[in-house]
Amino acid sequence: MNYWDKKLIREQLDKRLFPLKDFAAAAIPQTGWVKALREALGMSAYQLGKRSGLDQSRISRLENAEKKGNLKLSSLRKIAKGLKMRLVYGFVPEGSLEEMMRAQAKAIAIKSMERLDSTMNLEQQGLSQEEKQKALEDMIMKILLDQPKDFWGAK
Repeated sequence: MNYWDKKLIREQLDKRLFPLKDFAAAAIPQTGWVKALREALGMSAYQLGKRSGLDQSRISRLENAEKKGNLKLSSLRKIAKGLKMRLVYGFVPEGSLEEMMRAQAKAIAIKSMERLDSTMNLEQQGLSQEEKQKALEDMIMKILLDQPKDFWGAK
């Protein structure tokens, strides 16, 4: 798959993920989602357990595990079924996927430009700020187009 195909996929994913940003910014209830929803519905741990196919003590352990971030998706699916809800999970980028790609390419380009600039200055062939900016933009685009194997390994 070439750069332009991947870019189109990133843009489509960004459009689908954008509406989730507000939800992702919402604070998790202090008690965790499972307990907050269970209590809001007036359901006991025993009742949720029965509806989920789990025992009451397991529900309590899962609610505590959620607060610690140690809850398995399989457990969440069972709880969602017991609550007659759908489990939805996902990843929401802080910016956009395209911004992430450009930022990584820019970091690689800057590192490369620093080495190149140092060598050119030693040879008294330094570039002006305008030339450096143009070269940096060209290098970013080349990195994005070629996407080297160590693209995400480089810092």
